[in-house]
Amino acid sequence: MTTDESIRTRGTVFDRDGALVADYRLGHRAGRPAALDLRLHRLPAELAAPAILTALPGWVVSAGEDTGAALIAAGGRLFRHLHQYKRDLYKRDLGADLGDTAWADPRIEVLPAASVSPARMHDLWIAAYPPGHPDSEKTPNPDELDSLHDGRTLGPLLECSVVAVDEGRIVAVVLINDAELLGPWITEVFRDPDPRYAGVGGRLLRHSLGLAAAAGLPAIGLAVTEGNDSARRLYERLGFRPVESFMQVVLPGGER
Repeated sequence: MTTDESIRTRGTVFDRDGALVADYRLGHRAGRPAALDLRLHRLPAELAAPAILTALPGWVVSAGEDTGAALIAAGGRLFRHLHQYKRDLYKRDLGADLGDTAWADPRIEVLPAASVSPARMHDLWIAAYPPGHPDSEKTPNPDELDSLHDGRTLGPLLECSVVAVDEGRIVAVVLINDAELLGPWITEVFRDPDPRYAGVGGRLLRHSLGLAAAAGLPAIGLAVTEGNDSARRLYERLGFRPVESFMQVVLPGGER
C-alpha cells in the first residue's frame, strides 16, 4: 500500500447482526495497526465497545474520551490521553515574536528537517523522552520517527519543519506534517535535555510557526499528552487553544 493510499483508506466495524458500529481512518501507532479518528454510529460507547474489541484485536484505537473510557473498561490499555490544540496563523494575529522568520541565535544553525536523516535525530528523540516522561512510551521504535519524517504516518513533511544544529550536533527538532483530515499538524517538538539548550525548543517552534505563516498556512494544530503540563503552557503562551480531547487505547489480543 502506498503512503497516499494508507492515509486515505477508511475502515468500518460491524456488529454480529451486520449493523454499522463505527468507521475510522487506517494508520499505524507504536508498531501496531491503528484505527484513527474512530467515530461511532448511533450506538453509545459502552454498547459499541464489544464489537470494536472483536473486530480490531491488538490494534491501537484513537477516539473521543467517552469511547476511549469504554474501551478501557472493556479490557483495553490506555496508550496516550491527548488534548488537541489549534492556532490561527493569519499575520495580523501573530505578533512580532511569531511573524519574524529570522533565526536570532547565531551559535545555532537551523536546517530544513527534510534535509536531515531521521537516523540523526533518533538518539536525541530517545533522550528527550526519558522514562517517566508522559510521552516516553512512543519512542522505542525508530520507525515511529522515520514514518513521520517520510510521510507514512500522517502525510508529507512541510517545509516549515526545521532542526537546530550546534556544531554539527542536532539539539532541537520541530516536525510539521500535512495531515489529510487534520490539516497542517505539529507532530514532534523536542530538544536536547542538556540545560545549555533550555528554551531552544520553544524558540525553534516560534521560528517554525513564522515560516508556516509566511508560507500562507491559515492554521496549525497539535496534540499534547495529558500530564505534559510544561508543553501545554508553552503552546498556550504561543496562542494555541484547546479544541477537543481524545484517547489512544491498545486493544487486547492480536499477536503481541
